[in-house]
Amino acid sequence: FKLGKYDKDKGEVVTNPDAKMADKNLRKAMAMAVDRDTINKKLQKGLSIPLYQIIPPMFSTIYDKDYQGIKYNLEEAKKLLDEAGYKDTNNDGIREDKNGKPFKIKFASMSGGAIAEPIANYYIQQWKSIGLDVELTTGRLIEFNSFYEKVQADDPEIDIYQAAWGTGSNPNPTGLYGRKAQFNFSRFSSEELDKIFDKINSVEAVDKDYRAKAYKEFANYMFENVPVVPTLFRKGIVAVNNRVKKWDITPGSNFGLFDVELTADSPVK
Repeated sequence: FKLGKYDKDKGEVVTNPDAKMADKNLRKAMAMAVDRDTINKKLQKGLSIPLYQIIPPMFSTIYDKDYQGIKYNLEEAKKLLDEAGYKDTNNDGIREDKNGKPFKIKFASMSGGAIAEPIANYYIQQWKSIGLDVELTTGRLIEFNSFYEKVQADDPEIDIYQAAWGTGSNPNPTGLYGRKAQFNFSRFSSEELDKIFDKINSVEAVDKDYRAKAYKEFANYMFENVPVVPTLFRKGIVAVNNRVKKWDITPGSNFGLFDVELTADSPVK
């Protein structure tokens, strides 16, 4: 969700309390309207893992496998919107804003493979089912480079966006969600979140129990405030011939071709 802008002069994120998507119950309702299992099974062919917390499962020492997160629940989503003041005042099936005015949400999504458009359409369909009028920014999917240029520039035509990120061996989220991070594209910040990052980046975090507790605090805070919604953790498939030894795709392994060993002169068939 776009919740502010990046102030280049200050070198920090400035969150706007009056942003279109500022109400966290609106954000939570939109999260509840999306069934990750449907996306995974019907569109991703089972090659993704539905993700309900901000910590990827590959980091087993800080990932909570029992974490519930925001689950699919259309009726609860509708109830949240009602309570937040987003109501259908003219009985056309689409909710107005808290002041009874038309409420349209601009959604930026990238072009790409064969399922990029079906996934974007699924999101829009689900949000319409809870009474929200959502349309694609520019009216179509956006080419990869143009997409990130618009997102990073805080294009006013983007209220929400669907993006991806990857990580190496260090799960530290400060570079993606910190107040000073240009890659904090949602532009969400708070003093409480600053304090959590201080804990994650402290000397005390060398202790694994302290570190795990700090990361859990971060996950809970992001769950409660919903600046972003984790959706899917992707699996990758790498084909390696049987004659190859020591091929390592583990994040942070510093793997290089000089590490590879071959057990035969020609490929195993």
